[in-house]
Amino acid sequence: MDDAAFPQLLLSEEDLQDSFYGEEPSAAYDPVFVSGDESGRAIVDLTNMLTHGTHPETTHHASALFTNIVGSVVFHHVARFDNGACRQVYQELFDAVHACAHYRMGLNDGVELDITRGDLGPVELGDGGFVVRWRSAVDHFRIETAWVIVPKGDILNFINTRIPDESEVHRLARIATDRVTDLTGAS
Repeated sequence: MDDAAFPQLLLSEEDLQDSFYGEEPSAAYDPVFVSGDESGRAIVDLTNMLTHGTHPETTHHASALFTNIVGSVVFHHVARFDNGACRQVYQELFDAVHACAHYRMGLNDGVELDITRGDLGPVELGDGGFVVRWRSAVDHFRIETAWVIVPKGDILNFINTRIPDESEVHRLARIATDRVTDLTGAS
């Protein structure tokens, strides 16, 4: 798959059930680790690496961001790695998420969020993946998010959502994983 075709792996507005619109994904880039243990720092570092495609074995990466008027968000990153690095990055992210109970991070607009891990479990997609729920707090606002992270061959999907319906999170992850199979021929 060449550079021009790789973004076809991303979720699109047509994949979303509610009325979403696409935004420039750089608006959500570059959170910084503020406090917590090393697993929280690793999560921030790894997610920044995924959004920018800066891992030395990254050959392709793409991102998409969708929001709607009620505050739902879908942020999708997809990256292809050489030399078995996809499984390594996946494992590092899984280990960090598993070890992390909570951390604090700052967004590029200066807002700081206290983030607490909720449920963590497997998803039967791709080459095995996981879903994790997070509760973020800033002042008196509470935000629930879910991440689904799925490797398929040498491609890693990272879907970060703020959608109330848990089945929708899984549906989007299935679409993203199936798209890898359909467009790359990976079985």
